[in-house]
Amino acid sequence: MIFLDEPTTGFDPEARRAFWALILKLRDEGATILLTTHYLDEAEALADRVAVINRGQIIEISTPAQLGGRATSLATISWRDGAEIKSAQSAEPTQFVQNLAAQFGGEVPELSIKRASLEDIYLKMIGDTHA
Repeated sequence: MIFLDEPTTGFDPEARRAFWALILKLRDEGATILLTTHYLDEAEALADRVAVINRGQIIEISTPAQLGGRATSLATISWRDGAEIKSAQSAEPTQFVQNLAAQFGGEVPELSIKRASLEDIYLKMIGDTHA
């Protein structure tokens, strides 16, 4: 069992990725790793399960994909319509985009689809007041 507390603090991006590769290799070789981090991209890349702690209490333990209802969260679709940027939320973004493409007769200008990131979910879970 390996305990790591904020192991990549101060690492440059290349060093972080090299360290991530080492962690994944150790996991694949059978090591159990308990890692604390404030870098949610790191948690998403490395963790099989994550726990969110708020004010000293564990409020949820789940996979990064399922945490806080992330897998069922709405997608935000945005696009340009003339001079205006429009956006909508949908539980079925593929269908929404197909409808947009039909409206535009093909390519949708400046199309973007975004699902909630692990950071978005974390901030929602802890009740971030600065967002």
